Amino acid sequence: MKIRIPIRLAPCLVVALLFCLGSWRLFAQAPAAALSQRAASEIAALFQEKASWTPAQRKLDSQLVHAAKHNRGEPFAPGAPRLQMDVKLEGDGRVQVDISATVTPELLTQIRAGGGQVISSIPRFRSVRALLRLDQLETLAASTNVNYIRRATQPRTSMVDSEGDTTHQANLARTHFGVTGAGINIGVLSDSVDNYTNLQSAGELPTVTILPDQSYLGWGGTGEGTAMLEIVHDLAPAAGLYFATGEFGVANFANNILNLASNGCQIIVDDLTYPNEPVFQDGLVAQAVNTVTAQGVLYFSSAGNSGNLDDKTSGTWEGDFADGGPAVWPIPEGGRIHSFGPANHDTCTGGYDLRVDLWWADPLGASTNDYDLFVLDSNGVSVVESSMNTQNGFQDPYESVGALTNGNRIVIVKVSGDARFLHLSTGRGQLSIATAGTTGGHSSAVNAFSVAAIDQHSAYPNPFSGMGNNPFEQFTSDGPRRIFFNADGSAITPGNFSGTGGLVRQKPDIAAADGVSTDAPGFGSFYGTSAAAPHAAAIAALLRSYQPSLTPSQIRAILTSTALDVDPPGADRDTGYGIVMAYPTLLAASLTPASGNIWVDFNYGFALPQTGDYWEPFSQLAAGLSAVPAGGNIWIRTTGSTPETMTISKPVTIGPYAGPATIGR
Repeated sequence: MKIRIPIRLAPCLVVALLFCLGSWRLFAQAPAAALSQRAASEIAALFQEKASWTPAQRKLDSQLVHAAKHNRGEPFAPGAPRLQMDVKLEGDGRVQVDISATVTPELLTQIRAGGGQVISSIPRFRSVRALLRLDQLETLAASTNVNYIRRATQPRTSMVDSEGDTTHQANLARTHFGVTGAGINIGVLSDSVDNYTNLQSAGELPTVTILPDQSYLGWGGTGEGTAMLEIVHDLAPAAGLYFATGEFGVANFANNILNLASNGCQIIVDDLTYPNEPVFQDGLVAQAVNTVTAQGVLYFSSAGNSGNLDDKTSGTWEGDFADGGPAVWPIPEGGRIHSFGPANHDTCTGGYDLRVDLWWADPLGASTNDYDLFVLDSNGVSVVESSMNTQNGFQDPYESVGALTNGNRIVIVKVSGDARFLHLSTGRGQLSIATAGTTGGHSSAVNAFSVAAIDQHSAYPNPFSGMGNNPFEQFTSDGPRRIFFNADGSAITPGNFSGTGGLVRQKPDIAAADGVSTDAPGFGSFYGTSAAAPHAAAIAALLRSYQPSLTPSQIRAILTSTALDVDPPGADRDTGYGIVMAYPTLLAASLTPASGNIWVDFNYGFALPQTGDYWEPFSQLAAGLSAVPAGGNIWIRTTGSTPETMTISKPVTIGPYAGPATIGR
């Protein structure tokens, strides 16, 4: 007897048959580290869901598609019953989104007419942040002005100071060189400046210029910007202080960087990182940093608190895509699972503020290789989270999951396209299979100073001394940062998007103190690279105030050459060139002539000119010499044209430093 299958039912039965066939073929040939049959079947169901989307839905973040369908009472991938909807709804049922679009009055009117609210719109960055009703998402996505709509990403602060004043010798530098930061304006970017007026009343803060509507007061900020301003003021008390929030999305953040510079800030410091900032190409915020540093602004940013490989706290995996076999054969056709080496998944083993972000080496807004991200339960049986955005030439190479639990397994699938270098991050989590390369985003812009953290308790009440005496914080994010694309999207190494391609930036650049005290409520003991970055910025303000003619490249050379090395020796992926120090920084600047040969102390980076009368600076140094056991030479210039040698019968302490000292050739 022949069985006739109605045409309207045939595709469903064929799909079901392929599911069974695919699962059988996968597990008949799979290695021990392969996915479970149930997990593979659920991923297959999610691929089927993705294949059903309309053109408008393909312009939405996959979680927004899920939310819109749920709002209409429609099923979303019924074959994955434990999948959670990763969308935060406001009390009125709306969702906060970032819209990439040509920003026109008509578009803003359309948002409001549909029941939405425009939070911010920045036409030059083709960006709108808005609250939207779930039932207007697809209608808005269908607009020709709209390129893409994604869930709004909130920034992470990298959670300051009398202790830092001492450990960085800023107090000594102010006394010895008579500098206070006068004439320098410093702009701070953080979440908010809650309680800043209370600190002003207590004499802890001077007048702060806040850019219009950029205080973030009343939006639930922590007031971390107030603590950062206090640190800057403690070390550079006469510097002018400015503030703008980095909240409301990356476009607003980037815009405020430009606005602080246009308001006369010669130094800018921030402590914010958006999880959706790209790692392989300078995004909007990094491009704003590039713009202001090209104008001569010094930019300091926290390296992040997401751990490092040396302390076994890394929640990052970076490397080339490795083919671990068919994901769910043959749906989608050609889909391949990524192998982390010992397994086709990685596991979250701990941490906090957990999430998952996946980037791969494609240009922004032009990804032609489609990767998807799945989170399984701790048994590897069910899919509990997913991110399945479409990449067909017009989207970013990015997938994200906003919730992760200790023990969850992470799976990456290359749906279509070519193998690429990958960057997987778990926020402040830890991974069972981890690598270095945690820091990224605008902190890794080429001329930014990315700042790592050193606990002041390892030195205070004494100055930092470096090496193993002042270990870096276990949570501080490591580098280096590999970049594959120029800011315009052009490839640095065309055709090579693997671990041998692109270029590598030495990040972080320097380190500074955290764990310090402030009077800002909630920040009595301020830890994190959020505290470190303003210390470094304030030291740069003292230097720029002392020697206004120094170029940014000269300032960078002085800050890095006088930094205290931290174990391991030399510039490294954890602390860069080491702990930036105020006193030797200004000393080096004071002894560097406008022209002529420079005599360099190879131990400390101090400099003496071959010509000119520098007896007075040296006498000030000599006043700080104290005997400690065995020999060395210090070259000085007293009178005449030939340097004279002052032979020290014992090694000496120069200023605060002890050890052999040879200043000369």
